[in-house]
Amino acid sequence: MRKFRIIIVSVLVILLCSTLNAQENSDIQIIVPKIDAGKLRWGSYNFPVTIINTGEYLKYVSVVCDVKCQGVQLYPERKVVRNYAVYPGDTIKAEATMMIPGNYGDINYELKFYEVVDTLDQLLESQVFQKQAGAIKVPLAKGIAALVQTPMTLPPLVGRHIDFDNDFSRVLPFLVSDGKSLTQIAELTGCDTTFVSTELQYLISRGYYQREGERLLTSVAAIKADEATEEKKLANTLAEQVAAKLAENFAAYYRPVIDSLVKAGSLTGDSNSFFDGGAILYKPYPLMTTFSIWYDLGSTFILDNAPLYILDGSDFCNAYEPTFMYVAAGSPENNGHELFAFMRNYRSYQIFYSDTIPKIICPEGFMFNPQMGMNVTWEYEQPYYPEWFMVDTAAVRTALNHLRIGIDPILKNALDKLTSLGKKYNQPFLLTGHRYWFWNNVATSVRDILVSKGVITPPRKPQFRFDGLAPK
Repeated sequence: MRKFRIIIVSVLVILLCSTLNAQENSDIQIIVPKIDAGKLRWGSYNFPVTIINTGEYLKYVSVVCDVKCQGVQLYPERKVVRNYAVYPGDTIKAEATMMIPGNYGDINYELKFYEVVDTLDQLLESQVFQKQAGAIKVPLAKGIAALVQTPMTLPPLVGRHIDFDNDFSRVLPFLVSDGKSLTQIAELTGCDTTFVSTELQYLISRGYYQREGERLLTSVAAIKADEATEEKKLANTLAEQVAAKLAENFAAYYRPVIDSLVKAGSLTGDSNSFFDGGAILYKPYPLMTTFSIWYDLGSTFILDNAPLYILDGSDFCNAYEPTFMYVAAGSPENNGHELFAFMRNYRSYQIFYSDTIPKIICPEGFMFNPQMGMNVTWEYEQPYYPEWFMVDTAAVRTALNHLRIGIDPILKNALDKLTSLGKKYNQPFLLTGHRYWFWNNVATSVRDILVSKGVITPPRKPQFRFDGLAPK
């Protein structure tokens, strides 16, 4: 054993010496000014870099700037990578870019220079031949300290995206909805107007805000803690009413509807027929949760019967939904915790449902590469892999129509009451995101009630994916 230890130590020493020699003997020289941490604030910074190749071969250099925040509740990160090719004997003027997100607390940065064989390869610490690091601390602004320290809930999966992973972007909807000007926002958040203007310009381009002359308008529903608490009570009342009707209609119509559809030849008699788009009718749990509560009743309450295309044109890593965006302050218990997504593709559609927010795996660093914002290939973490079905939404329409009997007047009455509560809290009209937030509360409670009453039984893994049948 001792012999093997000596060999291992020897190998490590050889590797370390090789790395140090590689750095010392590098044909690349970097000239970059020392970063003055005292002058750094939120925003983007470009630092001039001179790269000199004194060798006889073409060299590739990757300039990487990492920023990591340790805030009150949020820990956003930013990484900017720039790649340069330097010909033998050449000197080029390059730059390093540092992006500091609008977050309070400790912010650490590290600027690294890598000599690489191929800029598409994974960057390794052994390739670093020069670096510098530092830290800054952004004190919590007194004007919004209470708001920043309050828990915030966003639509499922949206909060992990750089659009809303930081303190500034989460308090901004409240400030804009209160009618604050650009200057007032800068004063309250403790930053300069240039940063506010730049962030707003970006978020406007993403569809979250609009300009109307000198006024700012928000598409992001800002729901304050006291408002959320009161509206949660209304959601619970509505959930009890909806659950009672669904249970009643399920008992009266579920089996007769299936029997009539089979008799008419509109539905297979094989409950395990995977490729029959109506066979989902034999699965009461996803039929009630995904299709009745969300696909049918949810579209009525949230969008006045328009299709509920949540996360359409997006994916679970690039979760982007300005139409349905909200930020709810206060206790997490005042929020629903279901995921519903309805996405179209060039031939058909996909519907996802989960009774909790699933954990997903995204490609490492995808958000910081030049193709940021483009759809990526993602996957579920193992415990969250869904059960998969083919479905034809037209084939389940008859059952959904029977399940919703008597519910429309209940929804209309609740929407009127929610609108009145919004006006009480200085919201002249309800944004779509506000309705979406409210309905997630309702849907979560309805499911819980139906399960507790034994109307539906959750499977071992209550996560589902439904692929629409392609048109023939």
